[in-house]
Amino acid sequence: FCAPRPRSAILVHPMENSTRMELLLHSYTFRDYTLDDALRAARRLGYTGLELHPVHFNVSYPDEELARCLMHADRRGLDILVVDFKADLIQADDGAAEEAARLLERTIHVCERLDIRLMNGFTGFLTGPEPTAFSKNGSAIATDDHYNRCAERLRKLAKVAEQAGVTLSLEIHMNTIHDNIASTTRLLDLVQSPALVATPDPGNMFATSTADRPPAALKPLQGRIGLVHLKNCAYRAGEYDYSVALADGHVDTLRHLRELIAMGYTGPFCIEYVGQGDPHVPVRADVEYVKQSLGWLLDGNSD
Repeated sequence: FCAPRPRSAILVHPMENSTRMELLLHSYTFRDYTLDDALRAARRLGYTGLELHPVHFNVSYPDEELARCLMHADRRGLDILVVDFKADLIQADDGAAEEAARLLERTIHVCERLDIRLMNGFTGFLTGPEPTAFSKNGSAIATDDHYNRCAERLRKLAKVAEQAGVTLSLEIHMNTIHDNIASTTRLLDLVQSPALVATPDPGNMFATSTADRPPAALKPLQGRIGLVHLKNCAYRAGEYDYSVALADGHVDTLRHLRELIAMGYTGPFCIEYVGQGDPHVPVRADVEYVKQSLGWLLDGNSD
């Protein structure tokens, strides 16, 4: 196994001595393709590297699988900067929850050894009779017991992560108990660990909470964001459509980027296309759109 490449960054600000920000491609975008397809696209289109989704590795064998994926990335001259996790920590079954926690703890240590410092994921899903009615699931039906169980288990894992130098970031995702800014902040407050932060995703938030749609809604997360996901969404005929590029849809991505920069965010942005069709086309347009948008904003020339 070859050592991971030194961490790099994409230049998105054209001025000398400018700010550098990492632009990642979410490997889930290439869920119907191989990991090498995702890596080739990321390399050719100018992404820094990948956020690795379990569609491209077996989560039950993190030691072997993450080393294999990182070796593939290294051959392509890229980094895997984020590894995804899913651990059901909200369930009442203590034995099953402990097993999920043990696997996550093991994966944290693997990431520590491989110098992957950020993990993004979920603490379990909670749905009612209408799984696609996102505002009626997740935090909308969660009880205090769900939050308390989750926080108790996360507290131990966050301590492990802190000692390992790894950060756990909770993605604001539909049908989880951290599906909006308020519920995510609640969980972060219960755990109180510098190793536990949030991953806002304006596309997910658009379909879950109308209160979270304005960019200013991000303010409570200031200083508590480890990663930002970028996707767009359009509401058509009573359904949420994710087959749109970042410049399209009903989420004004530029305004969200402006808000995040004003909040002092300098971490990675991960572009994730979850719509239908050939992903090469939207991810090419999306990375250019984000580079241009960040260039405008960091130059102060967006008006």
